[in-house]
Amino acid sequence: MKKLTESLVIAKAVREWENVYLPEVRALSIHTLRSYHEAITLYAIFLKDTKSSNFGNLSGDCFSITNIQEWMLWLKNERSCSNSTCNQRLAGLKNFLNFLSKKDIRFVQLGMEAREVKQMRYIKPAQLEVTQEAVKTLLHVIDLKTKIGKRDFTLFYLIYSIGARIDEVLSLKMSDIHLNEPIGKNYIAVLGKGAKRRSPPILKEVAKVLKGYIEMFHGKKTNPVDLLFFVRYDGRKKKLTQEAVNKRLKIYAKKAHCINPEVPENLHCHQLRHARASHWLEQHLNIVAIQRLMGHTDINTTMRYIFVSTEQKNQALATLEDDFVKDIGKKWKNIRKKQDLLQYLGLRE
Repeated sequence: MKKLTESLVIAKAVREWENVYLPEVRALSIHTLRSYHEAITLYAIFLKDTKSSNFGNLSGDCFSITNIQEWMLWLKNERSCSNSTCNQRLAGLKNFLNFLSKKDIRFVQLGMEAREVKQMRYIKPAQLEVTQEAVKTLLHVIDLKTKIGKRDFTLFYLIYSIGARIDEVLSLKMSDIHLNEPIGKNYIAVLGKGAKRRSPPILKEVAKVLKGYIEMFHGKKTNPVDLLFFVRYDGRKKKLTQEAVNKRLKIYAKKAHCINPEVPENLHCHQLRHARASHWLEQHLNIVAIQRLMGHTDINTTMRYIFVSTEQKNQALATLEDDFVKDIGKKWKNIRKKQDLLQYLGLRE
């Protein structure tokens, strides 16, 4: 009877976690919701296929450290998941067990033990440098003579110019766009992660592009509830998918790469956000200002976005070399006076 009771509690918790807690209380993005759903689904498949678990014997024991570790290996070997993907799935499962432990005191120990499960080691791929010239080339190859080209240009230009996440831009409504403010006061109301709002300013050139796009796609009289970017389906305006937008970006990136090898062929929208942060730094914008523009709560997150360009590295090395040579020159001048061979060679007795 105890096992069956635990089974019902776990089943109810999964539904509440997926349908209420994650989307409404936490207000997580669609991407994160999909990732967490995949995690708990794969764990259920693992229990069913390898542990013969069912509604009758499902209990807290099914979420033991041993089972979780076996599941990680199962993901890697049976599902061909990379170490990085395994770690993402583990994060989703840990989140659920933390939620479950707060729902019922019987599962508190599970939540505590799950925190001790270590992630798989993996080498984080090097961040690709996307130079300012590369971004210019990318935008230049978009055909502005076509309607779809004008939409794509506006979309990618906006993502880059305000350093936005792709879903933040795709979720924008006409009521979020403020282009008729006093000079220099135009802005966009962006709803970011965790339902946090920020209002990045819109520069004159960006505002000009946006106004042209809005007039073409929305007309002079706009509906405040309409999505800024949309696709027509069954006579209605639907939200563009991230997959479709990234696919379009890769098409332009391949064309741009033929002109400028600095443009990564496998470019995706989030790299434009990384690039914007790095370019703000190159333009000597304060790191705290970059943090606010990016919508980061923790400045350490902003630091992970910053890519120190090759040019910046060369400038730093050049400065270091100048200081080093000057210092050596002074030492050599003193050494010549002393005429000591060991000192001249930089050696010590």
